[in-house]
Amino acid sequence: MAMTRIALLTAALAGLATPLQGQSAGNGFLFGAPEARFIVRGGYAYARAGSDVFDDATTFLTLEKRDFSGPSIGGEFAVSITPQFDLSFNADYSAAVSESEDREYYDNNQLPIVQTTSFRRAPLTVNAIVALRPRGRAIGKLAWIPTKVVPWVGAGGGAMWYKLRQEGDFVDYRTLNVFTTSLESSGWAPAFQALGGVDVTLTPRLGFTADLRGTWARAELSRDYSGYEKIDLSGVTGALGFTFRL
Repeated sequence: MAMTRIALLTAALAGLATPLQGQSAGNGFLFGAPEARFIVRGGYAYARAGSDVFDDATTFLTLEKRDFSGPSIGGEFAVSITPQFDLSFNADYSAAVSESEDREYYDNNQLPIVQTTSFRRAPLTVNAIVALRPRGRAIGKLAWIPTKVVPWVGAGGGAMWYKLRQEGDFVDYRTLNVFTTSLESSGWAPAFQALGGVDVTLTPRLGFTADLRGTWARAELSRDYSGYEKIDLSGVTGALGFTFRL
């Protein structure tokens, strides 16, 4: 009797498990269109560095505009509003750290006057994403097959956090004295973003994504950089990553 009950219970559990597993994905298709997507990506963030604080850094120190660009990582959560329209919540972070020297002067021992400069940015944005072709098609009432390649465009806005820090030895060009100090400015600024990319299906749940994002922002500098105009935080980020359909 006990063995009979165990056999019946096992059969019942197996019967429940099969449809539950089937609701997730089939062979090349999903049981219903996904309601959201989660994206993780990595790439390179180019900084325009178009304001006077960057001009002075590249004029007096052995820095170039490209030294303010660096690697980036990011994540995104997109909610499907219609079959070809998503609302996405995006966060990225990029950092550039460079060593430099004064271009003209040396210290009393004829050694280079050296500094370290770091520039970090983190935009947080909400974007409207429009797919330029349907992300998938329904077969009957149950099966949904994702489209192999989907190009898309989008735009949005939010806020960007930044931090500019310079530490080391510097020259007072009025007296030619060398002094050691640390200069820092950080804060938030409104940001606007335009973006485009392409999603490529790998499996029903997993896709590959490539995108390009242009971001525009300017922020006030702290008292350490008094006398300078707003810092230019704008730039373009290119990234590759993976999309997980939920």
